[in-house]
Amino acid sequence: MRKKYFFGIGILLICLAGWGIYSIYKPHRNVEGEDAVATLTAASLYNEFVKNESQANQKWVGKILEVKGIISSVTEAGNYVSLNLAANTDGGVNCSVLKKDLPENNKFNKGDSIIVKGKCTGFLMDVNLVDCIIKK
Repeated sequence: MRKKYFFGIGILLICLAGWGIYSIYKPHRNVEGEDAVATLTAASLYNEFVKNESQANQKWVGKILEVKGIISSVTEAGNYVSLNLAANTDGGVNCSVLKKDLPENNKFNKGDSIIVKGKCTGFLMDVNLVDCIIKK
């Protein structure tokens, strides 16, 4: 009886380890195949969070959004490129894009107008979008 008990625990631990390894090494997912729930300008999205953050969190966090805006800064860090879309003098929308998801031979410069699709994660000085792709 004791052998069956230890055998069952061993199988359970192997399954948990397999699930953990799969979770760590599964491929990165972007939002290319998902439909956006709304198309907004960077200024309107930022202003919604500034006016009432809790209401904007309920409305947008976890949702896929298309955001139109003008690039105010481009920052590279590791495998990511961070595009900041200007909303006003205080802040904007920060879009995190994997370098491999960027279009070939496209360099983004301050002042370029783009459309970005990504998943909203909330507000922390700027509105943050992750898993982004460049639409235009």
